[in-house]
Amino acid sequence: MIRFLYFCLIISFATNTWAQDQKNKPLKGVAIAKKGTPVLDAKMDEIWKSCPKYMVNQPITESLEIDSKDMATATVRLLWDDGHLYALWVIKDSELSADAGDDWAQDSVELFLDQNLARSTTYEADDAQYRVNYEGKISGQGTGYDEADIKATTLKNKKGYIVEMAIRTHAADMKAGTVMGIEFQVNDEHDRAQRDAIAKWFHTKDDSWQDTSTFGKVQLK
Repeated sequence: MIRFLYFCLIISFATNTWAQDQKNKPLKGVAIAKKGTPVLDAKMDEIWKSCPKYMVNQPITESLEIDSKDMATATVRLLWDDGHLYALWVIKDSELSADAGDDWAQDSVELFLDQNLARSTTYEADDAQYRVNYEGKISGQGTGYDEADIKATTLKNKKGYIVEMAIRTHAADMKAGTVMGIEFQVNDEHDRAQRDAIAKWFHTKDDSWQDTSTFGKVQLK
């Protein structure tokens, strides 16, 4: 009887541990943004260190002109406050260049945002694509894009560069529990004045610039 009770306790403990692990396991395509307001200085300030980081390392096969092991990748962390969504990007890129004529072809990062989570197949008034190259040049597009809505700073380092951005959120209810559509992308201009690779976080097709229905999600915590 004692052995049986001991066995039941072991099973119960293992089951509870598994359930807790499953509860804490990150959901694919769902990013968490913690509440906080960082200093926009392209540095890993203390406020960022407790934020989950998300890998932007999936190649877009049809756009890959170099070996995938050589393409630029990144990690992204997110914060939010009453009026903004913040992103800190740490990019690994062995060769930095902005020689390409098109902004989207230069070494840069892009954040796609669907503030009302309509998941529309075309861009609506709340949808925008925000881009920052490694030199700090801001660009973007989409029905909801306004350059006044984004501020960013950049910093080069030995492994690549860092981008810290603040996006003004005018169409979302910025409070804990709010969910928005989101996607992350790294553009890699390797050495030929053209885009040689695209790395993304969730959706592995080069269509986020026109279709929000395949974005992942960000939840405000």
